[in-house]
Amino acid sequence: MLSSECDVRPSCFDLVARRGEQLILVKVLANIDALTSEDAMALQMIAHFFNATPLVVGTKTRRGELDSGVVYKRYGVSTIAPPSFQSMIAEERLPREFIQRGGRFVAIDGSKLRDARLIQQMTTEELAECVQVSARAILAYEKDEMDVSTDVAERLEKVLETDLMIPIDLLQDKPKDSAIRKLDKPQEVPDLEKRVNEFFERLGMTVLWTDRAPFHVAAKEKGAPLLSGIGSIASLTLKKRMGILKSVSMVTESDAVIIVEEGKVEEGVSDLPVIRQLELDGIEKPRELKKIINERSKQ
Repeated sequence: MLSSECDVRPSCFDLVARRGEQLILVKVLANIDALTSEDAMALQMIAHFFNATPLVVGTKTRRGELDSGVVYKRYGVSTIAPPSFQSMIAEERLPREFIQRGGRFVAIDGSKLRDARLIQQMTTEELAECVQVSARAILAYEKDEMDVSTDVAERLEKVLETDLMIPIDLLQDKPKDSAIRKLDKPQEVPDLEKRVNEFFERLGMTVLWTDRAPFHVAAKEKGAPLLSGIGSIASLTLKKRMGILKSVSMVTESDAVIIVEEGKVEEGVSDLPVIRQLELDGIEKPRELKKIINERSKQ
């Protein structure tokens, strides 16, 4: 399942894709050097909030074309070429190498390495000599404490006569709490957005504010987040954004609501329910908000 293109600017992702329980936020760039640290941080933060995988798909850097089957990193976000993305999604063929400072590396099964070494009745020193690394490195590989270069991994497999390399499952590469730094709100936040943020916090919901997504504020108590678009119901910009919001909410399996300064609650934007800002003070609990959204979604 794929969302429509999120062609609002700025936006840290361009597409949302789902297959079963796996959710991906995708940023598409011709040159991946165009990814800013702010967009990368926002992409990881939003992916973490949605329990999704952030991913950049691009074709080149200023140094040349991206290699197929290889994972690059940009500000902590996994980045792959279109053929790799196609293989991963359509054929379930996962990349095997990743590039970082120092060269090309692979993941190997450390416990399998140790078992294979013992079956061959080799000491760490003997194996180290065969593959031209230190005995300390062999011990680190066996404990999964050190990245293994592609060349060394190939030599290990040849000497031990077994497969050790592990494909890189990018769909399980979700941002960890320790890697997320909450983005600061800009100094100039519209009053209505500020009020909506405070409204969700008053209900005891966890709030995500961002100016780099189709939604303005997302909030959740448990389960999938609630996405909200905020502004004037007469705004053409809001109406365009909400068409995208509806698509994103369907793929993420989230509810969506429009919170407006004025207008009638019967008015809809892209068939999404509308709540006037004056109604917010009368809503005391998340379940009351959920009930209103459900009722107005059916109108």
